[in-house]
Amino acid sequence: MKPTPARVSSREQQGAVLPLAMLSLLVLSAVLIGLSLLTGQEPLTARNHVMMAQAQALADAGLERARWALSRPELPGGVPWSGPATAPYDGTQFIDVTTELGASLGGFRLTISGEGDRQRQVAVVGLVPGDWSPLGRARQEISATVVRLRFPGPPAGIAVRGALEIGGGVTVDAATDGSCGDRAGVWATGATTIGPGAQVQGRTGNAETPNEPADIQQHQSPAVFEELAFAAAEMQALKAVARVRGTYYRGTVTFDAARRMPDGLIFVDTASGKPITDTTPDTDLASVSIGDAAASGPDGSFRGWIIANGSLSIQGDVTIRGLVYAADRFSQTGRARLVGAAMAGHARSALPSLVDARPVDGAALVWSCEAGRTGGGQIPEGWLVKPGSYREAAG
Repeated sequence: MKPTPARVSSREQQGAVLPLAMLSLLVLSAVLIGLSLLTGQEPLTARNHVMMAQAQALADAGLERARWALSRPELPGGVPWSGPATAPYDGTQFIDVTTELGASLGGFRLTISGEGDRQRQVAVVGLVPGDWSPLGRARQEISATVVRLRFPGPPAGIAVRGALEIGGGVTVDAATDGSCGDRAGVWATGATTIGPGAQVQGRTGNAETPNEPADIQQHQSPAVFEELAFAAAEMQALKAVARVRGTYYRGTVTFDAARRMPDGLIFVDTASGKPITDTTPDTDLASVSIGDAAASGPDGSFRGWIIANGSLSIQGDVTIRGLVYAADRFSQTGRARLVGAAMAGHARSALPSLVDARPVDGAALVWSCEAGRTGGGQIPEGWLVKPGSYREAAG
């Protein structure tokens, strides 16, 4: 006989569905609770991100406030260069930032340390929603070194840390512009040679008689030149500006009809890109030559500053309105005309700097405070963040 299949009684299946349903509900409940917890954290996380972004923006605003205050030492809200910064720039005062309707966005504490008109340290703490409680608050700290992009203000139309030669028949005029004080015609720490028929005139001498000792100031103190010259930090800032503009070069550079000079700031660095020191070889120094048709301006002139970390020679028929600054030797020949100022540091060369140009119209070198200071309107004075000095730390 075949075995009879086992039959399961319906009574034995009763109660099996309920435990399964309860288990499913338990799993779903756990999943839903987890999702609700995650969802509940998202607004808090988003809020924290927003607050940190606001704190960062407020810290950057504090840095801009520092730059503004340093650029306006004469105003009530400015920072005098003659001493340390006081409140609210000493970190003791919370500076509240509000909307146009008066609602507070948070604020910052700002500390400006150091003294003088060249370089300062800035530390800012951005705080959201404010400085009144450590709980539920976003904090962003930044620090930076700021340096001033400034016109050196030489004491004459050309100032040389070394010897100087003025060619025969050459005219140097520093007598017509007294907008930022009287200037000599030429100034040098070494001897100055004046060729036959040359006329050097400054506002420091007799207005009717050229070539007086007050017009030709020689054997001056090198310390005066060193104080006026660009410091290392300033040179780094000038490099950074030129890099952004695409006018940073190295080594030997010639400007002429094939490579013209765009208005603004031009910086020609050493071949290695390193600062000049006592051990820098002469072959590493920049060598800049400016020939015919080098200026790109519509009137055939260049407006701006030309900084050479080495020697600089203007040879062509060109007019430059601004500042010419050479760390080593400077020479101006041919029909070149300079309206503004020139400085030469003679880092290596024992040869005298030379002005032996005879332009078609006017003097070879004309002192102009405005042209030198602003580069003919191309150079804005102000404080810049020193490249590589910006640091930030979230709190």
